[in-house]
Amino acid sequence: MPLKKVAIFVFDLFFLNRPTLLVPVWTILFLGWTTAQPREIFDFSFDFASPFVKMFFAFTAVVCHIYIVNQIVDRKSDKINNKLFLLSNGHIPVGAAWLQALLLLAFSVVIAWIWLDLVSVFIILTAAFLGFLYNCAPFKLKDRPWGGFIANALGHGMLTYYAGWYATQIGATSGGVNLSPPFGIPMVGFLFALSAAFANGAVYLTSTISDIKGDENVGKRTFAVAFGAKNTSLLAAICVVISFLTAFFIPHSLWIMAIPAAICIPLFFRLYIAQDVKNAFKTFRYPVVILSVMIAIFVPVYAILVFATVILSRIYYKMRFNHEYPSFSKE
Repeated sequence: MPLKKVAIFVFDLFFLNRPTLLVPVWTILFLGWTTAQPREIFDFSFDFASPFVKMFFAFTAVVCHIYIVNQIVDRKSDKINNKLFLLSNGHIPVGAAWLQALLLLAFSVVIAWIWLDLVSVFIILTAAFLGFLYNCAPFKLKDRPWGGFIANALGHGMLTYYAGWYATQIGATSGGVNLSPPFGIPMVGFLFALSAAFANGAVYLTSTISDIKGDENVGKRTFAVAFGAKNTSLLAAICVVISFLTAFFIPHSLWIMAIPAAICIPLFFRLYIAQDVKNAFKTFRYPVVILSVMIAIFVPVYAILVFATVILSRIYYKMRFNHEYPSFSKE
């Protein structure tokens, strides 16, 4: 095989992980880590050997596993909707995609087992299990109104925040993490994660509005398809309000979450009142952008990570498919 084709295939395999969709996950992961302890703003002294970095790689790998499985399951509908070209247009064999997904899952579990602890392994396996329920038959929560909402709120929101928060607790205790029931460290972290859970629930609900026509065409029964754009946008706005209120449970620097939620409340209610479905895509992007800026104030290295991911993705999709992605104005 010519070297150029090998290089293209390697890049295709890398971008099969959908790195741009990792940014919202990283944002919540860093949110859990940043708000777990008091921190100084613009702190450039990032410890790349910390338990959080190990959790970052483990959790990123399991999320990539979930994204690949999602593309495998949805490749036929993606072809109809002319998106996610790598699997739907046959650039990567399905068998190779399955192999990559399984290797990523194994990699994440091994990192958590060797570098972290059993609770971290449980976090990774829980994420993988939620991904299975979300993507695969007979459950396919992604195609069920309340199933998709709950899975995103618990997985992308609560569990992701908890993973970042828990990794900080590993590094903060010399004699191991306090596992004492019923309100030891493992329990209280889920209370802190409530704001992220409702925020991600709101983002998910709004994303189903922007996809409502395509989902109807392929028979998906998402929240917006089942209950309509108006009811969906109302529930999304209510979730943002609850996210703002529960942000006050966060132990340190709660304003990192409270300010973005407060800013987004009028934006989501505007969507509900105006019922401008075309602006739904922009609306559910606002929380990620604003929260990312807040995280970058504390962790400048995070801004570099996000910037590099976006730029490299734009270059790849432009050169590979002559397609502008990611784009803030369109899917």
